[in-house]
Amino acid sequence: MKSPEPINRFYNTPVLRHYGQNNREEIPWKPVFEKPCSFPSQIFLETMQDMILNPNYNTSWILRADILFDSHRAGNVAEELASCSLDGEASSEPGTHVSARHIEMRGFSAARRLVRKFVPRNPERDRTANQTCIFFEEDSAPEGLWKKKTLVVYLAHVSAVEELPYYLPAVKAVAFLHEENVLETENQNKISIHYLHFEPSASLTTRLERTALRLIERIIKVGNGAVNGYEKRVYHDIVIPRERSQDTYLKLRLRHAPRLMARWVEKTDPKKHVFEDILIAAFLIELWGDMYGPGAVAGPHGRVEFPGFVDIGCGNGVLVDILLKEGYKGYGFDARKRMTWSTFDKETQEGLFEMVLIPWMLIDEMEEAGLVGEQEGRFGGFLSEGGSMPGIHDGKFGQGTFIISNHADELTGWTPLLAKVAHSPFLIIPCCSHDLSGFKHRHKSTKTTNEPVVQSNVGKIERATRIGTVSSEYASLVAWVTSIAEDVGYVVEREVLRIPSTRNIGLIGRVCNDSELSVENILEREGGGIGWAQKALALRKTQLQPQKNRC
Repeated sequence: MKSPEPINRFYNTPVLRHYGQNNREEIPWKPVFEKPCSFPSQIFLETMQDMILNPNYNTSWILRADILFDSHRAGNVAEELASCSLDGEASSEPGTHVSARHIEMRGFSAARRLVRKFVPRNPERDRTANQTCIFFEEDSAPEGLWKKKTLVVYLAHVSAVEELPYYLPAVKAVAFLHEENVLETENQNKISIHYLHFEPSASLTTRLERTALRLIERIIKVGNGAVNGYEKRVYHDIVIPRERSQDTYLKLRLRHAPRLMARWVEKTDPKKHVFEDILIAAFLIELWGDMYGPGAVAGPHGRVEFPGFVDIGCGNGVLVDILLKEGYKGYGFDARKRMTWSTFDKETQEGLFEMVLIPWMLIDEMEEAGLVGEQEGRFGGFLSEGGSMPGIHDGKFGQGTFIISNHADELTGWTPLLAKVAHSPFLIIPCCSHDLSGFKHRHKSTKTTNEPVVQSNVGKIERATRIGTVSSEYASLVAWVTSIAEDVGYVVEREVLRIPSTRNIGLIGRVCNDSELSVENILEREGGGIGWAQKALALRKTQLQPQKNRC
């Protein structure tokens, strides 16, 4: 087993210095850790850019970072840098409305500068913060062993340590120095991390040491992955940009999370379920904004009116409650009423139904079994939308109703078929694998995982969302549901949702074209759904038994 690479700790050997306001005084930095690495400066720069764009990979306290300014897209870098000062009043850059910061490092010249804004995951607890990130290049050709030095510095936009939010290290600046060896032998390059304290006499705390160690280990991990040919397999935010869905999530969290958490009566973890449903609601609201327009809730003249939603297999009903309170009309149903339903207000309770779904297209099976007719009394006859028998939904939805199938298990495979008949769009988040008869089943997938390239929101050509190998049960389930939707004419979009679940693939069907295969053809190919009606009715009859006879 290969032993871990050593981490050397500095003590009183300053390596970096910067100039004070008069450009004469040299102020030393506090070196913390140094570690050997195998990758060159170019990979170091790419790794640092990734860390700047995605600080949420380093701490769960940060939701994301918004880039407010990037000198690579702002023309003359020298002119921009000349107007900035670390300690004095800084000018506001056009279009960014944020103060810029700069620092002169001895032996280095600034090559690129970014200003990022941290968006905390919990805005009630933490405030936002701005930070300048500067990429430096060495001024002259080095002499001796090290042939190239590359430096990246993070500068806080505060004048005192008390102004920093908790999720940032309690220092004025952090520097990352990469030194590349002229011999170009493996593991002879090195990376070091340095702090600039607000007060020269400040000591290095345990928390600052842990932060430095975590940062340097993250750089080594990402850099080594690039050397070994690591290729990112999962891409988020293909359908909806991250900033939009997360901003909506933060608003919904402030409005709904406190009351939902306070009233939680289930035995399950409220944090997991409440925040997951808020995240899904945020995604849906942004998706519906694209589909129907920002004013789709009220349906103003000249815009497409929101057709309503149905959440099949709605579980605890939290998602339905949030959407109703945000002004979207709709309802949800599940085979079993949850305890949380009674904690909602009257409007939400009137939009939640304890029902099982028996698709109307299975009526032949029910007639053959003698399960439809007046002889069944309260279970007799299919009627209109919303179900014919008490507690039974026939799967007929209003024209264009948006169908939500979130971890709906047995209903997952039925969703695109029911949507096709109603000319409805849908969002499916598959979870457990079943067939159309409602039995647990591991599907065999013959589809490839190679997805077409797509144009991402940041202007890069990237590979579309991948869901792993087809050998996994979940990937096979997603491929099977996708094939059913595509076979009936849907153009299926995939999104890896930012939810706290490993079952996080969202399948979106917004566009449906004509297809050679009908719903009946697909149903026949997949076994006809034999046994579904009997199982559903047996479940419903059990639920209708007097409570004292139910175990």
